[in-house]
Amino acid sequence: MPPCSCPSLGVVLTAVLVVALAVSARASGATDMPQPAAAPAAGSRFLHACCTNTTNASVCYDSLLPSAGSFHGNRVRVALTSSTIAYARLRTFVSRLRRLQQHGGTGSGRMADMSLQACLTFANADLHQEDAALPALRRLLTAAGRRRERAKFDLDTASVYVGGIEHDATLCMDDFGSTGNATLVSPGGNKMLAWAADVQLYSGIALDLIASINLEM
Repeated sequence: MPPCSCPSLGVVLTAVLVVALAVSARASGATDMPQPAAAPAAGSRFLHACCTNTTNASVCYDSLLPSAGSFHGNRVRVALTSSTIAYARLRTFVSRLRRLQQHGGTGSGRMADMSLQACLTFANADLHQEDAALPALRRLLTAAGRRRERAKFDLDTASVYVGGIEHDATLCMDDFGSTGNATLVSPGGNKMLAWAADVQLYSGIALDLIASINLEM
C-alpha cells in the first residue's frame, strides 16, 4: 500500500474545535429561548460537586442545571439524566448521518463515504443499547436497589454501553480525519466531525458521572 498522507492529530483537533465553536455560535444566535429558572442553592451546589471531575465540568453543569432540583443528592439520578442526554445526542447524530448519506454522502470521495457508513453502523449499534443502559441505572436509584446482588452488574452494564458511545464517536473522528485534509475542510467533513465531537463530549461526561457512583452509599 502507498504510505498514508494523513493529517496530524493537531490538524484534526483544530478542525473539530473550530467547527464545534461555529455550530455552537449559530445555535446560540438562532434561538431566543428563555433561560431556565435558577435551581435551588443546595441542588446547584450538589450538581457542581458532581461535575467537577468530569470531562468538561462547565458543559456538565450547564446541561444538567435545569434538572438540578430533582437530584436530591443522588448521584445515580445525575448519571441517569446525563446518560439520557447522551443517548438523545447520539440519536440526533444517527439521524444526521443518515440524511447526509441519503443526500449524496460527504462530497469528499469514496474513502470519506466509507468512513461515513462505518460511523453510522457503529453509532446505530450503540443506540440499540439504550434500552439496556438506562434501565440498569434506574434500578440503582434507591438504596435498596444499590444493595441488590446484581447492582454491580447493572453499574457495569451502564458503564460499558455509555462508554461504547464515547469510544465509537472517537473512532469515527479518527477514521474520518485519516481520509485527508481535503475531507476536513469539506462541508460534509466539517459537519460530521462536529457531530461526532458533540456525541463524544456528552457521552464522556455521562461516563464520568457513572464512574462516580458509590454502590455502598
